[in-house]
Amino acid sequence: MPGYGFSERPTTTGWNPDRIARAWAKLMERLGYEHYVSQGGDWGAVISDKMAVQKPPGLLGIHVNFPATVPPDIAKKLACGDPVPAGLSPDEKAAYNQLAAFYKTGSGYSAMMVTRPQTEGYGLPDSPAGLAAWMYDKFAAWTYSGGHPERVLTKDEILNDITLYWVTNTAVSSSRLYWENNANNFNAVSVSIPAAITVFPGEIYQAPRSWASRAYHDLFYYHKTRSGGHFAAWEVPGIFTDELRAAFSSLRNSRRRAGK
Repeated sequence: MPGYGFSERPTTTGWNPDRIARAWAKLMERLGYEHYVSQGGDWGAVISDKMAVQKPPGLLGIHVNFPATVPPDIAKKLACGDPVPAGLSPDEKAAYNQLAAFYKTGSGYSAMMVTRPQTEGYGLPDSPAGLAAWMYDKFAAWTYSGGHPERVLTKDEILNDITLYWVTNTAVSSSRLYWENNANNFNAVSVSIPAAITVFPGEIYQAPRSWASRAYHDLFYYHKTRSGGHFAAWEVPGIFTDELRAAFSSLRNSRRRAGK
């Protein structure tokens, strides 16, 4: 994405998820792909959702492992810090409690980047230790590791990821996407094209199927795995790859049956 890794850093404002989604569709068109799918976790899921809403001609479907499913009434109660509402299923109660805990103790980083990415960013490009601490905190919280990411990632893998932000000087430019978006990425989307969801146990919250099917109206694949967290493609690449193959093979087969 613009501002991340080896992509160029935006020199003007306006590079929000909608614009990035349009850029991705244009990229696929320029590369000559008539049909394709989009997959994303974290910000990539936000962009994939935006692409699904925009419906570029070549996009057949999406797969996300960070789905936006929280219904409006539930989102309102979470924002007010209300206790678990009555009438929720066990999966919905678990998701509610996970999100309530995240809003209470785990979302400080986001509040800073949404409101003051430049101020927050002055320290990160100036201190390798500061950048490492900032990022390691999320590795510990969001891997399926019990707070010890070295159980599922090697130290070299962790340091390589941190170093990528350091050598490309993208700590600040990547933070700006939070400011550009300024939205709650858990709240339900309204996606009508074919969509697939994989729920990993170490994710910030495990999206219940009941919520997912209301947000993704053509949900053709939903599966929970036994391992993996928020960084699933990095943490459990084998499981992640199997999930994509399982999801998109069913989409491919359905298109074959339809003669497309």
